[in-house]
Amino acid sequence: MALDLKLFDTLAADNGRPKSVTELAAPSSASPKLLNRVLRHLAATKMVRQTGDEEYAQNEMSKYLEHPKYREGICYLGFAVCSSDAGGPTLNKMPEFLSSTEYQNPEDTNNGPFQYAHKTPNHWAWLEQHPRVLQAFQDFIAGCREDRPNFMDPGFYPVEEHLLEGLRYDGDAAAFVDVGGGYGQALAEFKKKVPAWKGRLVLQEQESVVQIAKVQSHASIIEPIVHDFFKPESLKGARAYYMRHILHDWPDKECRTILRHLKNALEPGYSKILIHECVLADRDAAWQHTALDIYMMAAFAAQERTEREWRELLSSVGLTVTGIWSKGVGNLSLIEAML
Repeated sequence: MALDLKLFDTLAADNGRPKSVTELAAPSSASPKLLNRVLRHLAATKMVRQTGDEEYAQNEMSKYLEHPKYREGICYLGFAVCSSDAGGPTLNKMPEFLSSTEYQNPEDTNNGPFQYAHKTPNHWAWLEQHPRVLQAFQDFIAGCREDRPNFMDPGFYPVEEHLLEGLRYDGDAAAFVDVGGGYGQALAEFKKKVPAWKGRLVLQEQESVVQIAKVQSHASIIEPIVHDFFKPESLKGARAYYMRHILHDWPDKECRTILRHLKNALEPGYSKILIHECVLADRDAAWQHTALDIYMMAAFAAQERTEREWRELLSSVGLTVTGIWSKGVGNLSLIEAML
């Protein structure tokens, strides 16, 4: 509702000076009385700051939501997870779903809280049928990358030693492959932060996503190709196969399928699988990780994983964890695996 009312944009106008509810209502022609009721609640929940009677201004949270990529999370989470669209709110329905299963851990990607709430067999098929929400999902995921430590940053993962040194330039061996990488934003960031990279930057995605990737501003520096990661990997012996927030979308069974296909494409001693995901602590886990774990259970019948769970998953398909790099609390780690 706040997005529809253009509240965050209007609050930001004129250098963010405090504004009356009448001013804030003008762009949407909404009732000032209604808007005051909404803003009063947003102030109580620390989304905006109340500066006077029927007067409001930005705070840190509303400044954050000035940026479209961040606030797209509200659209995605609102429609796909929290709203009543298509049959019921996922999070509200989750206790009912878990009760119906006698509180078993959800591990069926076609039978979880999301499917129960939305009366649909598949989360991804539902997104394809709701292009506005799919766009919001892609933008939200891209926005989550910003202002967070990235494995490409100095002092995180040894990019030069592990990727640049020994890089071959013949065919697929020269490729850094982003598997399921959305519109290729991570590849564009990699090129910017690792200018010494002279190899190929390959994006693998579904057909509908590839078509959008081809018109992005960075399209000229990447190679978008259509690929389903549940099918055999078409690029053999690449330098690296990178996945960010892919495996946490799937239960272990599906993850093993994805990983086996990548394993079969690896060149021993040269190729690496880079998994950019949360690594949950066994004790005193970060709230960012535990909250995301509950969300993944609700949306995908999937999960975040501890270091032990990651090692067991990778070992189960014949892969060896050769390193785990982390930076800060509540951020993503980078897991490197090889044959």
